[in-house]
Amino acid sequence: MVHVDDIHAAVRHVYQAALAPDEWHAALGSVVKVIGGPKAMLNELTGGATGFMVSAGLEPDCVSRLNREFESRMPGWIDAIPVGASVRQSAVIADAEFRRSDIYNEAVRPAGGFYGVVASLVRTPLRQVYFTVGRELGAPDFSNQDVDAMNLIVPHLINALEVGSRLARANVQVQSALDVLDCVSVGVVLFDMALRPVFVNRCAEALASSGDGLVLRKNAVTATKHAETLALQQAMAKSVGLHDLKRDAGERVMRNPAPMRCYLSRDPPRRPLVVRVMPFCMRERSWGSGDSRESKSACGVLLVTEADRPLNLDLNVLVETFQLTRREAQLAMLLTRGCDLAEAASMLAIGIGTARGYLKEVLSKTSTHRQAELVALVLRSSLQVFECADDR
Repeated sequence: MVHVDDIHAAVRHVYQAALAPDEWHAALGSVVKVIGGPKAMLNELTGGATGFMVSAGLEPDCVSRLNREFESRMPGWIDAIPVGASVRQSAVIADAEFRRSDIYNEAVRPAGGFYGVVASLVRTPLRQVYFTVGRELGAPDFSNQDVDAMNLIVPHLINALEVGSRLARANVQVQSALDVLDCVSVGVVLFDMALRPVFVNRCAEALASSGDGLVLRKNAVTATKHAETLALQQAMAKSVGLHDLKRDAGERVMRNPAPMRCYLSRDPPRRPLVVRVMPFCMRERSWGSGDSRESKSACGVLLVTEADRPLNLDLNVLVETFQLTRREAQLAMLLTRGCDLAEAASMLAIGIGTARGYLKEVLSKTSTHRQAELVALVLRSSLQVFECADDR
């Protein structure tokens, strides 16, 4: 007799598995207990090949055999099961005919089984998912009550698979975003509600590696000076507070705001790091790797730049955008970096007259009239946002 508590436990385990795929084995065990079949398999066919798969009470060799049968010659009676329905094998194929079938002789018989119930959970042109529960050879067939119990759980299996698929897609999107952040030429630190860093890109790691100005620990982001640490963490706390929708908006306005831009001193002659603190929202996901993964949610971001870092300008952008020659583009970049015309001419090993001629051409091609306008245009158009692999 099926107990309601067992069904509730199975459903709970199924949804736990949707959030943590490693829990599918335990979930399958709970479901099998409800239905009363010691052998079970949840398998997915993606593009005709086996994808996600978990089993209970089956040897690996038997699982492989069953998968091969599903991949190569799906029995017609299984292929005809409507999505969301559970079908008892004996209801669609006679025992004698089943004994002669390929799936029985190639997979079920070697596993020591006979009677089974199959549910179709997903069926699209590219993806099919089936849930199968079986009993040992010689055991009685599944009863109507057993099938009814399976039908109670099947909708939750379908929902859990959909949740798992959406989470997997979201994790891919999040990882893609993190990969992009890892390449930008600005330090990026994502932090959670407790002000702990949950993601640090390569640039931020490099800035913090010397322990001068910015200090990154497992559970905190600090500065080398105590007063600057307090200012930084106050700004981070304010950023996190902007996520608190329960807080009265008037109260937020009336409170003394923490600075959203901080400066972290470094040993002379190095200039301070400039840190901009902003609210940020990234849905919970697993950060890190291995068994130590912890689910965290990013609530704020630090953008860290060096005040004394040389401008990272892209010569090719100037050449291609404004149809400059490489010499004209080099002159424009030197002027943007603070050189005067004579210094730029010397660095390019050309005469001052030639440099004036280049400048005249550059002003004409960029539709600017003064050197200050040219510098502003170059800064807007050719700053390199991403670091190339060779730059790391």
